[in-house]
Amino acid sequence: MTWQSMPRDPRAARAEAMMLARSALRWVWTRRGTDVTTSMARSSCLVVAPHPDDETLGCAVAVIRKRAVGTPVTIVIVSDGSKAEPVTLPPDELVEVREAETRRACAVLGVTETDVLFLGFPDSELGGSLDAIASRLAEIIRARRPAQILVPASCEGHPDHDATHDAATQAAAAAEFTGQLLEYTVWFWTHWPWTRGYGTRDRSANRLLFEPVRRLREGRPLLVDARGLRERQRRALAEHATQVGTGDPGDVPVTGPLLATLRSRHEVYVEAGALHHLDFPRPWRDTPPG
Repeated sequence: MTWQSMPRDPRAARAEAMMLARSALRWVWTRRGTDVTTSMARSSCLVVAPHPDDETLGCAVAVIRKRAVGTPVTIVIVSDGSKAEPVTLPPDELVEVREAETRRACAVLGVTETDVLFLGFPDSELGGSLDAIASRLAEIIRARRPAQILVPASCEGHPDHDATHDAATQAAAAAEFTGQLLEYTVWFWTHWPWTRGYGTRDRSANRLLFEPVRRLREGRPLLVDARGLRERQRRALAEHATQVGTGDPGDVPVTGPLLATLRSRHEVYVEAGALHHLDFPRPWRDTPPG
């Protein structure tokens, strides 16, 4: 019997190559970063998450370190999570399930139920409620008085994440917040460092070679040491069963760029505004003030 190799899916091979390149470029970028582990642990904070599970994907390590030394943490989930895929539950039921999942996940991270707040804005529609979201967040900032606010990066690429970033920064200004505003990353890792070409089929040398080099030189990331804490993060993520499945909690089925992130030595943040030059076009950003 003659052995014949099976043809490999070119798209899968390309995706694997891109993930390996992205992981290598992330490693190089973080080598230029500044370690803020100690200061991060000591700063009370408000985590603003677009959806249930973003708090765990983006900020778990920082939250664990804060709670380990008794630092107050408040987590705000902006959307109701009702449009999650591939879940087939009725929206009202899904909202209840995802809230329960989030409380359990936050408990794993060390955050008590009274410090997990749900704003309940419609999932996938946050861009149409910026002012209302900002108003609610400003109230929470005034009430909780955090030293630090953690918000999604401005160029996440996901409309709800970008809207949450804009609403949170608007809220910080309205509340006259004078503490530290930092941006965390979730969907960012699905397109960085080819950010400018995200959503296109551009295969030019500029996009594939020169743009990634520019990304590595555009400022230093802020790093929180994740060593010894990723397994706890994975256990917290496993509580979001509607998003990651119901398998063994030690084997969360997260794949692709997020898997590389969960294996990284550091959780990555940037100073507020550091990535604005990479922002994605959005209707509320393109419309001049009236």
